[in-house]
Amino acid sequence: MQYSTQIPEVPKLANFTFFTWHSVLRKDHYPLLTLSRIDGSIPALPELFAPPTYALEFVTRGSVTGKINDRIVPLTANSCAFWMGDHVLRDAQTSPDCEIYVLGFTAEFADALNIHIPLSQFSQLLMHPVLQITDLQMRAVLRYIELLHMLIDEDRPTAVLNMVRSLIYYLAEDTTLAPKQSQSLTRAEQICGQFLSLVELHCREQHTVEWYARQISLAPKYLSNVLKQTMDISPNACIDRALIRQAKSLLSSTSLSVQQISDRLGFLNQSHFGTFFRRHTGTNPSAYKTAGRYGVPTSNARSGLS
Repeated sequence: MQYSTQIPEVPKLANFTFFTWHSVLRKDHYPLLTLSRIDGSIPALPELFAPPTYALEFVTRGSVTGKINDRIVPLTANSCAFWMGDHVLRDAQTSPDCEIYVLGFTAEFADALNIHIPLSQFSQLLMHPVLQITDLQMRAVLRYIELLHMLIDEDRPTAVLNMVRSLIYYLAEDTTLAPKQSQSLTRAEQICGQFLSLVELHCREQHTVEWYARQISLAPKYLSNVLKQTMDISPNACIDRALIRQAKSLLSSTSLSVQQISDRLGFLNQSHFGTFFRRHTGTNPSAYKTAGRYGVPTSNARSGLS
């Protein structure tokens, strides 16, 4: 899979009106989680309406065809796709009977989930983000979605958190995610998956390629060559990409100060963080935070996680 080094922006939610329904869980007027239903009459572009950083998309019927980071991927009935901010679906075509549900959540919500999934499963998921599940499993997923929709509308943040955690663990028990499937990956893909997983888990406290290379018992130069040949990206670019994704999510979805976010992401000081952020986005963190990338009205805001 080829990965784009460009980190996509998330256009304002207020610009999109094609949801059959759309629910938002907020904390202090910032969105933490969104749950949306769309159908075959509109384009299916998850990065346009899911908050950064993560999203789960479920195709319950019909099909969606598009390019995930320039690789053509079909999403058929009973498929589940795991999205991060740099998994970009473009040129999507939906069948008229298509039905899609998307659960998107931010870095802060992911932290609160405190999910523990074996590294081998996570690696597999990052390299192959589209999974096929059974009719029975999809029926269970729809029950989860129905309950989540109700709990968000009832302003039950703790219940929403526990329900999403339960859904993820339910999906992780699926045999399509079992560690044995990692045998289908090439050695290079296994290395890339391990590296991406470690970066996702540790990018806040570890910013050097050398640290990640040590964790998978490889020389930094060899790791760099594998990533370049397999994904056309450098290890440093992967680390920077993860940090920017986390930074955008925290700036857009929390009331944390820029200094607090700088500390949380492991930068030496706020100035260093600001220079890093400007280099990758063309704007400074304070301006990004003030701009309010989501544009979601603050009226009727959900209370979110305590």
